[in-house]
Amino acid sequence: MSEAITTTPPPMEAVLDWLLSGASEQQIAEALAAKYPDQNAQLTIKQVQGYLASSGRPNGDAVRGWALLCYRKLYQEMLRVGDYNGCRQVIKEIVCLLP
Repeated sequence: MSEAITTTPPPMEAVLDWLLSGASEQQIAEALAAKYPDQNAQLTIKQVQGYLASSGRPNGDAVRGWALLCYRKLYQEMLRVGDYNGCRQVIKEIVCLLP
């Protein structure tokens, strides 16, 4: 990942990973204290909450563009391995994304 794209500092990335793995807020606070003792755990958790809130309001065109690029990559890989049925399904999914 390009440094220009990285927007979350390491403690926030760790918290996001822990959240996605099902950790509770208490477990996350304890892990932050252990792994990042110089960080304010409560402030980091609040920053992550803000990040998650803004992530919940994505730009529809940007998400659709991202999805189309992902489908293109999937299509290329399926074509490379000869999964023509998968290619057909990807094409159907792409058509569904079009306005």
